[in-house]
Amino acid sequence: MAVDSPRPSRFAGEHAVAYRTTFADPREAAGRAILELHGLSPRGRVWLNGAFLGTHDTPFTPFRTVFDPVSGNELLVECRAPENRLDDARQASGANEPTTPGVRRVGVEPTPENVVTDLTIRHYETDDGTGVNAIVTIDAGTDLRDRIALSLRPAGAEGMSALSQVGVTADAGERVTIRGQLTVRDPDRWHPHGFGAQDRYVVHAALGESERTARTGFRTVESSSQGVSVNGTRVPIRGWCSRSPTPETVERALAANATLVRPVGGVPSPAFYDAADEAGLLVLQDVPLDPGGFDVERPRRVARTLGGAYGHHPSLAGFGVRDDAASFESVTDEGDRYALRATGGSDSAATASAAAAALPDDVPAFVLSGFETGPDEVATTDAWVLDGYAGADDPVDAGSHTRYVIPGIDRDAAARARRALESLRQSGRPIVTALPPAASEHVVDAVETAFAPAKAFLDESTPGETHLVVVNDTPEPAAGDLVWTAGDADGTLSVDVAPLSRDTVGEIDVPIEARRVELSLSIDGHETTTTVER
Repeated sequence: MAVDSPRPSRFAGEHAVAYRTTFADPREAAGRAILELHGLSPRGRVWLNGAFLGTHDTPFTPFRTVFDPVSGNELLVECRAPENRLDDARQASGANEPTTPGVRRVGVEPTPENVVTDLTIRHYETDDGTGVNAIVTIDAGTDLRDRIALSLRPAGAEGMSALSQVGVTADAGERVTIRGQLTVRDPDRWHPHGFGAQDRYVVHAALGESERTARTGFRTVESSSQGVSVNGTRVPIRGWCSRSPTPETVERALAANATLVRPVGGVPSPAFYDAADEAGLLVLQDVPLDPGGFDVERPRRVARTLGGAYGHHPSLAGFGVRDDAASFESVTDEGDRYALRATGGSDSAATASAAAAALPDDVPAFVLSGFETGPDEVATTDAWVLDGYAGADDPVDAGSHTRYVIPGIDRDAAARARRALESLRQSGRPIVTALPPAASEHVVDAVETAFAPAKAFLDESTPGETHLVVVNDTPEPAAGDLVWTAGDADGTLSVDVAPLSRDTVGEIDVPIEARRVELSLSIDGHETTTTVER
């Protein structure tokens, strides 16, 4: 039995709200029962049949307990209002209205006497092979002297890649955790979309009739001044940011040629991560922090919980530590957009860096500015927020961050956002992201055009010279034709750009009176058009 729990709007803004319900014994035979509370407000407290069961701290993981039901059971849950952004995903996502403390879903199901209540997966690599550490939690209803059966197999395939058994000993009423290893000498790797297959494996833990499974994938993720590398290959980051990510967000990001999705502020559902795993999109998971300073220990604890709950997803490529108190050094009104530039160096940036260093090291951590930072006269929820991050060894803007804020949600604003994104890509930033306004109807087309994996640009940075530059973000050579048109002038250039690189493919003579240059790049029958307003 699982039911959604409503959050009455009349309690919005309350400091604490208590919910009480009763339910019958769910069992039809011998055994126990398991209670799960999903989406419980942080620091929520739980009582069952008058007994205090504990406090829960993270809304993105379920509160789970095994109990002996009676004929009539009473559940009491006290939910507290968020105290900061670590607790309130809605505030971190731009929602300004008061929240209602509550719990999203309540489930009660019968279980065997001895039950596997949790399975956490952590990867490891040694000279002997690659594998997983399976961390299994067992709630014992009887004295237990048994063995946990562990297995690892390719998803959707017959046969096993690894098998293991681990002994477990517990007294009745005790909760114990055991660890087991499953090693594969040469596993099939999970790759980002366009860089290979999304191979995954299923980990299975069984104790008698009780079992749990987790799906995972093997890959390595590293970061450097050049960006992000997966399985040793650099993956250009074209990021789609979302304040309310769902599995459908993954579909939209994929359609828009993004390579990464960044949930803003909160932690999305496991279904979102499943969709990202399936699609081959990387995920940069925010660890939201309070502006103006914070305790490093709690973000570390929250991040480690995130790593335990979602670390088995191969799409998880990094944590984003938000430096909300960082200020941009300059804000320039460029007519159709605001340009913001920052190079860090604030006390807040140092604190955020300390927090990032405290996070789990199996995926990179990035210190990023919050999306609320921008011109006071621009409400960023009704504007495009576009970011480009330069590498530490950039010869001009070492370690800098450039942001464009484009007011508006109409077609014209989308066109201006497309041009700004193209400017960021042309600058060679290893990480470029777009946070579109949720209300815009023209989002996917604008981002898809700007984020085309192989794309032509106009470079007029040298006075009196106009060069054509082609960026190839794919792991294959980009060979084809580039047709250009400028007023009455036109021409065609042959293009052959190496994988994951950019090249100046030629110089053209643009008539002085031409107000627009159109570049049409054709690679393997796929055509991408870039329009440059002069």
